[in-house]
Parts: sequence; C-alpha cells; structure tokens
Amino acid sequence: MNEPTSENATQQIVYQFERLISLTGWWTWAAIVVGSIALLFAIAKLYRRDTAELPRATGLALLILRLSAMVALMFFFLNFERRAQQQVTRPSEAVVLIDTSQSMSLPADQAPDSPARIAAVANLLQETPWLDSVAEEHRVAVYGFDDSAEIRELASIAKASSSTDVQPKAADPSPTRQSSIVRIALVGAVVLGFGLLALLASAIAPLMHWRWASGMILASTISLLLGTVLLTSVWSVETSLSFRQLLGFAAPPVEVNETTEETQSAEPEETKDWRNTLIASGSSSRIGDAVRGVLGRHDPSTLAGILLMTDGQNNAGIPIDDAAAFAARDGVPVYPIGFGSPKPPVNVRIVDLDLPRRVYPGDKFALSVVLQASGMMGKKVDLEILEGPDGEAEPSEIIESKTVLLDEDGKLTGLRFDLDPPSIGTRKIAVRVRGASGDQSPEDNQRDARYEVVARKVRVLLIAGGPTREYRFVRNLLHRDREVSVDVLLQTGQEGMSQEASEILTDLPSSAEQLFEYDAIVAFDPDWMAFEPAQIELLERWLSDMSGGLILVAGPVHLPEWSRLRGDVRATTVKGFFPVSLTGRGPIIDSGRVGGTTPWPLQFTPDGQRTEFLSLTDNPADSADVWKEFSGIYDFVGVKDPKPGAKVLAYFSDPTTSVDSRFPIYLASQFYGSGRVFFQGSGEMWRLRAVSDSYFETYYTKLIRWATEGRLLRDSTRGVLLVDKPRAMVGETIAVRAVLTDAQYRPLTEPRVTAELVSPSGAKQEVVLRPLEGQPRPGTYGGQFVARQSGSFELQLLLGDALDEQILRQPVQILLPTLELERPQRGDEPLMALASATGGLFAEGSGSEGPQSAIRNALDIVAAIEPRPQTTILPGTPDRDFHRRRNASLMWLIGGALTLEWLLRRLNRLA
Repeated sequence: MNEPTSENATQQIVYQFERLISLTGWWTWAAIVVGSIALLFAIAKLYRRDTAELPRATGLALLILRLSAMVALMFFFLNFERRAQQQVTRPSEAVVLIDTSQSMSLPADQAPDSPARIAAVANLLQETPWLDSVAEEHRVAVYGFDDSAEIRELASIAKASSSTDVQPKAADPSPTRQSSIVRIALVGAVVLGFGLLALLASAIAPLMHWRWASGMILASTISLLLGTVLLTSVWSVETSLSFRQLLGFAAPPVEVNETTEETQSAEPEETKDWRNTLIASGSSSRIGDAVRGVLGRHDPSTLAGILLMTDGQNNAGIPIDDAAAFAARDGVPVYPIGFGSPKPPVNVRIVDLDLPRRVYPGDKFALSVVLQASGMMGKKVDLEILEGPDGEAEPSEIIESKTVLLDEDGKLTGLRFDLDPPSIGTRKIAVRVRGASGDQSPEDNQRDARYEVVARKVRVLLIAGGPTREYRFVRNLLHRDREVSVDVLLQTGQEGMSQEASEILTDLPSSAEQLFEYDAIVAFDPDWMAFEPAQIELLERWLSDMSGGLILVAGPVHLPEWSRLRGDVRATTVKGFFPVSLTGRGPIIDSGRVGGTTPWPLQFTPDGQRTEFLSLTDNPADSADVWKEFSGIYDFVGVKDPKPGAKVLAYFSDPTTSVDSRFPIYLASQFYGSGRVFFQGSGEMWRLRAVSDSYFETYYTKLIRWATEGRLLRDSTRGVLLVDKPRAMVGETIAVRAVLTDAQYRPLTEPRVTAELVSPSGAKQEVVLRPLEGQPRPGTYGGQFVARQSGSFELQLLLGDALDEQILRQPVQILLPTLELERPQRGDEPLMALASATGGLFAEGSGSEGPQSAIRNALDIVAAIEPRPQTTILPGTPDRDFHRRRNASLMWLIGGALTLEWLLRRLNRLA
C-alpha cells in the first residue's frame, strides 16, 4: 500500500519477519530451516502414531490443530511486524551556471547592433521556453559566478508536476476499502460461527449414533481455524477499527481532511526578471572554481548536469582542466553553452580616456588614452585629439594626432598626450580613431569628456587642533602645489608664527562671503567647541548648500571630549557631518587605540578597492601591491556603525579589535546635502612616505580633487548633480545625488524627478530620483543606476521649462578591467574539452560561427540531459497497535487450537 506523504515521498506499509532480517550467515538460515522441518516432521510422525486407531478425519483434525499452534509460535519467534516506511524519491537536478564577469558585457556576435552577451543569456531565460523545458525533468538551481571563489544562488525552480509525480490521496479507509474489510470480517465471523455449530454437532453425534461424527470434527476444526485467522487478521491490520466497526455494527471514525485552502490553491511562482538580475560586474571569471562549487553544493548522484553559460574566459582560480577532472570523477556531465563570437572581432576600440576634471591656464595637462585592437594586427591607424567649447555637439578642431601601429590581438596600448589648456571655461575633448578599415564596430572608435579651465586656484582651508605630522606634511604638500591656494588655522598656534600657507587664520570665518570661497576643508582633530554656534551653522550651510568638500581626520585629543557632549548644538551638528556614528564614551582608550606598538594594514572593502582616489598608481593591480607593501597604521578612533547611505572604504585589520566579527571602521565617505565628507580614523597616512613620498602626495591630491568635485560641477543656479563614482567598472552600482531648487530657489518638493543616462550610442535610460529622508537640506534627491556596458556616458537632469531650461550634467566613464579585455572572442576549445572530458555536449548560445553551430544549440542540449532521480527507503518504527493486536490474535489462535486439541483428545481417550 502506497500513500503519498509529500511531493517526492510515498508511504509504504510493509510486513516482515524481523528476526529473519537480523539473521546473518548461511549456517543460521540452514539451522532454522532444518530445525523447522525436523520439528514439523516429528509432530506429524508422533500424531500419526497416536491416532492410528482413530478415524482418519479425527486424526487429521488433531494434526492440523497442533501444526496451527506451532505455526503461530513460529510467528512469535520470527517476530512478524508491520512498519510504515518512507520511499523518498529525490528528483533529478540540473544546475544553470551563468558567467557574470565583465567580459559578458561585450557583444554577443559580430553584428553591428549585437546585444551584450549577458543580454543574450537573459533573453534565452526570459523570452524562450528553455528554462521551463529544463524544469520539466529536473529541479533547477541557477547560480552566478565571476571574480569570487564562491558561487551565488540566483533562483531555484521546482521540477514541473506531471501525472506520474502526483498520486491521489485516499481517505483511510476509503468507502470501497471499508466495504471490503467489512465483508472479509463478516465472512470470517460466518465461518467461525459455522465451525462452532459443527463442533456442537460433532459433540452430540455419538449420542445420536451419527456415522459422520469424525467428518464433523474435521470440518469444525478447519472452520474454527479459518474463521479465527480471517477475523483476527483483519482486526490486527485495521488497527483504527474495533470489532463492532469491523462487523458493521458501528460507524467507522471520520477522517478529517487537514488540507487548507492555501495548499489547495498554491500561489503561482513569480516570473524572474532576468534582465535586471543578470549584471556583468565581476572583474574576472573563475569557471573552474564555479564548477567545483556546484559539485560541493549538490549530490552527484542526482545532479544530471551543469549547464554552463559563459564566453569561455577562465582568467582566475583553478584551471578548467582541474574542474573537468572533478566533474568526471563524480560522474557529472558539463554542458557548456558559449556566448560571443568564436572569431576575434575586426575592431579597434578606445578602452579608456582619462584627463583632469579641472586644469589651469598655462599649465600643461596629461590626456591618457588606452586602445585595444583585434583582427587588425600590423595595421596602422591615426589617433586624433579634437577640442572645442562644451556647447558644441562635437569638437571639430584637431589639436594633436598620432599614428599607432596595432600590435597583437587583445593587447592594451596606452598613449599619453601633454596638452596646453585653451581659453577659460568648460571645454569638451574627443579622441577619435581614423583609418580603421574593416572595423566591425565603428561606434567605439570615439570617446569624449568634459573638463574645465579655471583661472582661480582650488582654495583649501586646513584646520588643526595641533601641529601633528599629518597636518604638517599635508600643509607642505598643498603649499608646493601651484593649483592650490592653502590657508591654515592652527588652534594651538601663537600670534606671529610662521606657516607655509597663503594665509594664516586665527579663527573660522564668520561670514558666508569668506567661508564660501573655500572649495575644501581638511580638519585634523580640531576643537570644534572653540567655535561659535553661528560659525558651525555657517559651515553646515557651506557643506550642504554650497557643495563643499570636508575631510575629517580623527585624533585622540579633541574628538573624545566634544563627542560625548549632550545638548550642545555645535557637537550635534558636527556629529552629523561624520559618515559614521561616534561612540561618545569619553576616553579614547575605551573606544579606539592610542600608542599602538604594531602596525596593521588596511583591509579595503569592495567599495574601497574600486574608489579612484584610493588608487595610488595608474594601474589598479599595482596600487593593490603598494597598499600591501605599506606596513600599516598603529592607532584608530573608535566609532560605531556607518550611517545610512555612507560607504565604508577600509577597516583597521587587527583581529584583537574585532567585535562580533566586525573590524573598526577606518575610512568612510558620504554625501551631505550637495557636499561630500570623508572620514579617516587617525592621522597616520604620512606613513605612506616610508614606501614613497609620491604615494602620500597622490593620496591627498586625489582625495582633495574628489572632495572639490561638487564645487566644480555647480554649473547651474538651480542645483547640483553628483555621482559617487565618476569612473566605474562595468556592473558597478553608481549612486546619484541631486540637490535641487524650484524657479524661486526654494527647495524642490516634487515626489520624483527623472534624469537620463545617455550612452555613447545616444540611447537614453531613465534614472528615477526620489526625495531622501533625514537629509540636512530639503530638496535632496537620490537614486542609482547600474553600469551595464563600457564607454563615456553622461547623466543629464533637465530643470525648468522651455523659457528657463537648465540642464545639469555629470559625465561617467565606464570601464572594463584589463583582465577581461585580453581575449574578446569566445573560447570554444576549453569549453569543448570540458564537455568532452565530462561526457557533456557543447552548444552555442550566440555567435553561430563556431564548429558546432550546425549541429546543436541551447535548446538541443536539454533533450540530451539524462534525468537522475534517486529513490531511498527510510525504514519506519514497528506499529505498536499492530504489535499488540498481533500478539492477542496469536494467543487466541494458540490457546484455541490447544484447547480444542485437548478436548478432542479427552473425547477420544488419548493421552
């Protein structure tokens, strides 16, 4: 009897002799069989001798009674039991493994309007029945992988139900079965009653001198045994029914159906939006690690196959050959589905364009260009630099040009141009490739960027609570910079002392006219309580309304004192500037470290690794090596969690300072209104000079440029538009901040505003900005977008109407990492070798120019996957009610048989 208990499990009622199951060794079985046969033979021989003088029917009745008792005793000895065991069928599994590295943002084929490879994957999952066809025979798990050694689950899809999967659940007992049970029980009762009448007839037969008395004895014996067996068997099996219910004299118990309305009408599964789920963001591709990760998460016995969607670039982690060996060892076939063209595209592209956002008249500035070519080895192209006012649709004046010899496929070629800034104002520069005959993607042959030529220098104010090393090194650095005018406010300074600065202040400016002249303020653990509330309020206006840049370098002297104050409006306002919550517990030793004896390197977060001003060299890999070479820092100021919207960039890495597996925050940033704030946990970046003076200078130069970008971008009286990363990698999420006013210059109160992200091809994507709660300034809006492809983008926000139209602009450069650009074509050879080694098949998802294009595609692969369901028997515990009724039934049978045998022996005067 099978009863479904779940989607993939059925209940089986089994009857078995427990003692036989526990027996081991052939000699044990042989001894039991020989012993049983010998015992039965001895009984038959003994009874044949004892009943030699009795009628044959009477002797046979005595033998049947004794054998019945012995059989019942054997049931006792062999422990006949009933169990409700579970038969669990685990469905076959198929894993869809999707490459989300940044190379998947490259074109899916060589057509001019080809979508990205990741878009082709999303289209296969979203627009075709491919995924549903996989789920018809398998339970499907979808994972993504890129630069992490761990795969991440994207979706889980249950196996589609079929007629063979669902078994109807009947009531226990069903009406038909109940009727059969009653009939069997009634037959047993009738037979038992007939046996009793026959026994009574055989008792009076001698008195009536009936000649067929011995026949009546045999008939009554068989009837009594048969009726007892029928009736007690049904009673033992149907443990939920009493004798009265078995015989139909009482109604059976009512089965309560516990199925709820929720289970009767299951909610349909939501359709996955694969276009927004799949983002090509990883800086490398670990195909081998991904395959090994799947094998570690899933049971190979039910894993029917791994459907690997990738372009075949395995540029990190273990080799594909090792992953193939692991899969082959476990017997799991891998079915690679390749995306992209197998042929290198005939293309030369501008990969990157980098120049300063602000330059000064008379100072040359560097323009860096990175080219990559494929399919054009040995050819020459001209690289032209065009320049003009920002108002022009496209710069027209060629100011520089170079002839470039294209080297090996995929190689990145860096070029540098030293340019003289033209007239003052906002300018536009474009880089264009000419002479690339046969280029299949000419749209990536040009990039442009905006920059500003300004007459005045960047004005920076340094505020220091004391002449710390960090303060002195930064002051000297900025004083030597011809692009910066630095003023200082040293709170411990004496009147008439000498400082390397443009101007020495004795107090924080008290007028907006003076304070608002500064583009950035760097505060080295100042005593904020030395300033008046009106000065702190003015500083808050400069930061939130005037897009100031504030760099907060924490220290152990003043911060612990003022941060513990309650009710002081100055302390409350300054605490709001910080991107982290201050502990405010008094002595710094309680919430940080002072006087450390061991340096600890910084542990950068993913946001920190991608932050441009933390890159100390032009190459991110080289910058990471510099930070590793840096011995580290000794001290830090203890802070609490980051504030909402803030970004943690680095942690202090000493394990002894970890609380709940979280390290102290050392570097963090946030927007504050239209301004930017950066937090540094101690004044120890001067220690970078031990590696090289240039790294310390690069750190603070880039940091101050980042802090002053808000002031640079105030190109409208109606507000400012900011992004947290003007240069980002494909797949990164870029936060957008806008501080806006209406036509009367009051904070904007619209429930939403819409910006447009303009791609290099001119395509536009809406970016919705909504009001942000808890901001220091009304009219602050926030949103975000995902960089899905490389190129020069521009974020535009239109304000006003046709009579007073203003456009806020923010350029964004989206890049691909060098590692993902080295091989733009699809890697068929390693994918086909992976399929061959594991018993799988290779198919093409896009770019139908490979060796297998005429044989199979992604849909053909599904039919080739052999399902691997696994059935497991889980033994249950013996049924206690059956055990009790079985014992009672056997006792009745043994007792009845021996009693009737004794009675017949007495009547026939046997011993």
